[in-house]
Amino acid sequence: MFTFSKFTVGTHDVTLDFPEERHAEALFALITHDRTALSRWMPWADTTLNVSDERQFIRYSRTQNAKSDLLLLTILVDGLPVGMLDLHDIHHINRTAKIGYWLSSTVQGQGIITTAVSHLISIAFSELAIHKIILEADSENNKSIAVAERLNFTFEATLKDQIRYRDTYKDLNVYVRFNNNTND
Repeated sequence: MFTFSKFTVGTHDVTLDFPEERHAEALFALITHDRTALSRWMPWADTTLNVSDERQFIRYSRTQNAKSDLLLLTILVDGLPVGMLDLHDIHHINRTAKIGYWLSSTVQGQGIITTAVSHLISIAFSELAIHKIILEADSENNKSIAVAERLNFTFEATLKDQIRYRDTYKDLNVYVRFNNNTND
């Protein structure tokens, strides 16, 4: 196991670890438990149908992590997997990346995702020389919008009818945060 970051939120020990196949069963159980809520915001929730799908995703993400095309981390609370956090669409020349995450309903509302996202942003800026991080949220995803606002992201735009959810098109809000310490 490789721990990327470790911190405390309230009474919980939280670690951001590189994903391991041994986490697949626990992660899949959480996806199954929260499938209805997750599928509203995360299209992959409807296509992750068994533990094998989750193992395959973990193998894929480890390969992408090794190529520096993705930085996917498993969020563990008190040693148990509870979600995932990532930098994706990493553009090395422009030094931009998008941030994404999901967290089990069993630990939401405790500041865990906000703190985890904050840690990843700090590392992205200080160690990965990222200049701009983009957080995209369905315009109705109030929890993700609140994370963006708590972490001082700037609202940049609303992309109309950008996301198809079932038979309806939804707007996508784009939030950005810049690394003001980079010397480009």
